Amino acid sequence: MLQLSQATPITTGRHRHIYQHPDQPDQLIKVMRTDLPGKSPTRGFRLTSRTGPYRGYVREFKEYLASRHADPGPSPLAPVIGLVDTDLGLGLVVQKISGADGGLAPTLISLIRRDGLTPELQQALDALLAALLRHDVIATDLHAYNIVYGSDGSSAPRLMMIDGFGEKNIIPHRSMSRSHNAARTRRKFERMIRRCRAGVA
Repeated sequence: MLQLSQATPITTGRHRHIYQHPDQPDQLIKVMRTDLPGKSPTRGFRLTSRTGPYRGYVREFKEYLASRHADPGPSPLAPVIGLVDTDLGLGLVVQKISGADGGLAPTLISLIRRDGLTPELQQALDALLAALLRHDVIATDLHAYNIVYGSDGSSAPRLMMIDGFGEKNIIPHRSMSRSHNAARTRRKFERMIRRCRAGVA
């Protein structure tokens, strides 16, 4: 069992803390947050899920596999590696997406706020959208803070989604129709770009 309780998260999302893997420098571990008074990722109809609070792990792993099945090229999603027991509960192990300095890759919103929407960044965005469509990714939470620019070690630096992917709907309509999913992805992508131009994620 990995010991994480004495470690400091390198970043924190809405429902999970992200830790550096203590034994693998190129991997991260996502664990469920327990510091949200009055809020719980297990509320509502999702309590009926057989995987309980770990349904998000299943969703991400399934979507990563689906993206690899849809196209043999590099996935636009951060690779999902597997599961590990920690003293903070079950953790989801993912590939670390690194920036040019070797640290965590910068988010899309941080790049835009720093440099604006440059021609180079627009080209990277066009490539990301094409990859999302080619891999038939269900980009549920397509926001600039869920996208980073970096490398997973197996390909050149590019924009990649690190969170917010996978079907969440009770009726999985995006999984049922590739054309419908593509249309939804394009609309979400256009909305994200408008929000980025306005300086919000």
